[in-house]
Amino acid sequence: MVDVSAELGQLSELDELTGPAVAAVLDASGWEGERRNPAKQWATTWRRDDAHAWIQGDGPVEVEFTLWYREVEDERPDPDTYIDELYDLASAELPRVVAQLESGVLGARIEAVDEDLTDGADYIDHTAWRIADKVLLAGVKHDDTDAPVQLVVVMRGYDTAEQDDAGEWL
Repeated sequence: MVDVSAELGQLSELDELTGPAVAAVLDASGWEGERRNPAKQWATTWRRDDAHAWIQGDGPVEVEFTLWYREVEDERPDPDTYIDELYDLASAELPRVVAQLESGVLGARIEAVDEDLTDGADYIDHTAWRIADKVLLAGVKHDDTDAPVQLVVVMRGYDTAEQDDAGEWL
């Protein structure tokens, strides 16, 4: 599994996560830009070995590294059991990634907090931290039945807007 600690360390030092700045970090770290959105000046999809990275948004952007993924095979005899097995496999890998992040380049700088840092995303299992004005999250997700089960690491800006008592942004 690809270690993205160095990239995350560089990304965390950026004043703002902009597409061109993130693309420059990925390019310098040996990632290959794969696809370009015609509306953007930078590659939005990247690959290194068996890992992928996506730059999402316009600015500030979110960077999602997919370190582990398994396609969901609908033809399996018991799809529910198979999905549960994939969730278990991905969740078993998550502690290794978390330990790598906590003991690596970012270790002394990341801060565990009691707030929900998922930005409304539904993770099967996750660990999240704050690092300066950014969010770092490692988690297992399965967006829909046609998507693979994935172990991802996400870095995005931390929205400091206030929430009301129901968790809605003001």
